[in-house]
Order: sequence, then C-alpha cells, then structure tokens
Amino acid sequence: MTSLVELRGVSRVYPATRPVTALHPTDLTVRAGEWVAITGRSGSGKSTLLQILGLLDRPTSGSYLLDGADVSGLSDRARTKLRSSRIGFVFQSFHLMAHRSALENVTVALLYHGCPRRQRIARAAEALDRVGLADRTGAMPTTMSGGERQRVAVARALSIHPQLLLADEPTGNLDSATAEEVLSLFVRLNDEGQTVLMVTHDEQVAARAGRRVEITDGTLHEVTADA
Repeated sequence: MTSLVELRGVSRVYPATRPVTALHPTDLTVRAGEWVAITGRSGSGKSTLLQILGLLDRPTSGSYLLDGADVSGLSDRARTKLRSSRIGFVFQSFHLMAHRSALENVTVALLYHGCPRRQRIARAAEALDRVGLADRTGAMPTTMSGGERQRVAVARALSIHPQLLLADEPTGNLDSATAEEVLSLFVRLNDEGQTVLMVTHDEQVAARAGRRVEITDGTLHEVTADA
C-alpha cells in the first residue's frame, strides 16, 4: 500500500500571551486502505490533529503530504477545492438539514463539484444505497432514527468519492446497538478499500480499527496491539 497521508514534524501552536502548544512536532504515515483510530483524553490534541488532516487548519511548522503532494502551503482557495473533492467528513453531530430529504442532504456535498443536477442525484442515490438506505432517499431526518441519520451523514461524505474519510466521534450520540450498526458500516467501507481516520474516546470503537495512535498532551505515539 502506498502512503496517502504523511505528516513530517507537524506542530500547531496557538498564539497568546503564553502560546499554547496543541500539537508537538508529529510524524505520522497512513497508507491507502488503512483504518487508523486516534485516541486520547479530552484536550489532548485529537481535534487539532483532525483539523490539520482535514485542511481546516494549518500547521505552525512541518509538512503535510497528501497522496505525495505537500499541501501545507496551499492558498485558502486551493485548500477548499482539495478538501471538497478528496476528503470526506463525518461528525458526532449529524449536521443534516431538517427540512430536506436524505437525498437532498447528500447532494449538498456535490454542489461545488460542477456536475449537473442529474449526476448529483445519481451519485447521492448511489451513496445512500452504499450505506443501506436505498429505500429512505425521500425520508426527512426528523422521521429517521439516530443510526439512519448518521448513515445519511456517511453517505454525504462518500458521495464525493473521497480518498480520505475523517470521522470525529461518529458513534458518540448513538446507543450501543446503533453504534454497532454504524461501526459495522465503517468495517465494510474499510474492507472495500476506504481509508479511514477516526477520532474516538471509546476503547471498543478504537479496537475495531486496524491500527491505533494516541495523543497525550499534544504528543502522538503508536499503540501496539498488546499495549
């Protein structure tokens, strides 16, 4: 497998009277097709790392290579274009439009891709079918279960055919049975070759990933299977 993500000495320091180091110089390589769980206590730097990986924030130092290209110094416009075409996001909160159908919620992710409406609808329907919601395309989020809403959110992320899928506590708002359904979906997507980086505080969720890294006070380290 080739390297999809490579961080070389990436750090993030927030300016203040006393600067706050959220992420110490970090090296991380993620190969295409891997599922990596990112764990750590609240405030440890997990969200900072995810924001850098998702091109939502810039590192203070170091280089971020995505599929071999250094994206650290890209303009805001170039970062936005790259993010919307190659990186999918799934959050703890579903961020769905309550008065739009599941299909309409998914097509939103494709609005800036320049594809015609018919193609957007086809790709959205394909993504919903991929997450097991082919029969719920016209349903409103208010009539859907938490698990269904999260699957719509996953479909929205998948509709752009992302190289990298970033998930931030995707089971955090779900009961244990529903969380297992969503996790099974991630297992299947990863088995199909989707690269996944998932932030989680849940040990059982982290155990489903093929690999785990942990952040402690802004410092990243690999967690071995017997740790």
